Amino acid sequence: MEPLSEENLRWLVSRFAHLLAAHGEAIGRPDLVLPTGDFFPDEFTLDPEGVHRVAKRLLSYAPVAADLPVGIAFLEEGEKAPSAGGGCGSGACGTGGGSGDGISGGTMLETDDGYGITLAVADTGNPTLMTTALARGVGAIVLSEAGEDADADMLGGLSELTGSAIGFGVLLTSGAYVYGKSCGGVRMRQATHLSVDEHAHLLALFCRVHDHKPGDARAHLGTTQKEAFESALAWVDSNPEIVQALKAHPETLADGVFPLAETKGLLGRLFGRKATTAPEMVAPKSKRPARTEAEERRLAEARALVEEALRIR
Repeated sequence: MEPLSEENLRWLVSRFAHLLAAHGEAIGRPDLVLPTGDFFPDEFTLDPEGVHRVAKRLLSYAPVAADLPVGIAFLEEGEKAPSAGGGCGSGACGTGGGSGDGISGGTMLETDDGYGITLAVADTGNPTLMTTALARGVGAIVLSEAGEDADADMLGGLSELTGSAIGFGVLLTSGAYVYGKSCGGVRMRQATHLSVDEHAHLLALFCRVHDHKPGDARAHLGTTQKEAFESALAWVDSNPEIVQALKAHPETLADGVFPLAETKGLLGRLFGRKATTAPEMVAPKSKRPARTEAEERRLAEARALVEEALRIR
């Protein structure tokens, strides 16, 4: 995989920083949502009610009102999302960062009393594709509730970035590189607007900023996603100043103007900060007090006895 460009990295960090600066109090310290029974304890059934339970569970981890009305609009194959109240009618609003040919659903629609999220019927049978689309839809709802305006051609990517910032990074990174079978054999499907590398960097930033264990994320990633995550984590750990700024004063990064360091090796990351002055040499302290004259005399006598014994041998 090609490393992300400097422009890509600055966009990801600056948008992440903007969300923390503008809405940090509402975001708080989000959970790292994992595809496990601990986070999705509801029984899943392959019907509208079962899918809606998954969507409601995701919404419970988002910084929105608990009683916010949200429905699911199911799309048949080839069907496009209906236009409603400023929602993206095409169902494929992207940032240009990915191919977008595997994206279906996940569009946020405004309704009279709340929101709707589109979901392709064909994706309901695949947990990764379903949760990816729902995570993007919830991210778009959070953007809307926060009063963040987004151009139609940027909405998809910003919705996913927001989803990652509130804890859905594992779900979205998994959906950025999905193997599937078709008549022509095995093929890869990118079900996100942002690439797997972009999502891996967002996930790495999220883990370091909110002090989540990378191993928890790593355990639920596929081989390709895991490789991207390891590379992203190495870059994040090579830029500790960015992590500290995101924690303490994210507003200083929101304009995208800040130093970027290249990825360092393991030793470089461990010992990247050199001491400004040489450490002062301290004489080691004696582990026992000085011997008395009587002790010295007895020690000399003991040495003499040992030497005599050695000569006899």
